[in-house]
Amino acid sequence: MVEQQILITIATLAVTLAGFSGVVGIFSKELSTIKSYKLETLLFQSGVALFASLTTLIASQIGGGLKNELEFREFWVISSWVYIIITVIALIFATIDIIKTKRYKKINYDILFYFSFFLVIALLVFNALYIQDAYLFHIALELNLAFAFISFYTLVMPSKE
Repeated sequence: MVEQQILITIATLAVTLAGFSGVVGIFSKELSTIKSYKLETLLFQSGVALFASLTTLIASQIGGGLKNELEFREFWVISSWVYIIITVIALIFATIDIIKTKRYKKINYDILFYFSFFLVIALLVFNALYIQDAYLFHIALELNLAFAFISFYTLVMPSKE
């Protein structure tokens, strides 16, 4: 099934991106607070993409696969709601961290972080209610990975300070 291959690829990319960011974190002598926050958001985004894709991949194997169109649509509705739950949990932990560290006083990078998650949630809700197919689910996963890649790019690029 092509959907499973896409999920495996996205999970692999998420793990690879998180792994490279860990290497950057280890070899950097000291990360500034901005760079450490970018590393944290990268791990959040790639972690969400990883768990959403692996959960869906494992669930697709239960019961011997999807046998008809109705099962296919139900599967992507349930997968979209599970992905929403994973995303909301990640947002709750990120928000708690932002409140504890009082980073909400200077919101700049956070706006893009939250916007990407809200866009993912909107796509998934639309998918669960109306489309009920794999492609919007995969686009949502790609949005998480795109933001993680942007975080990775800004993390490894030398700062202009």
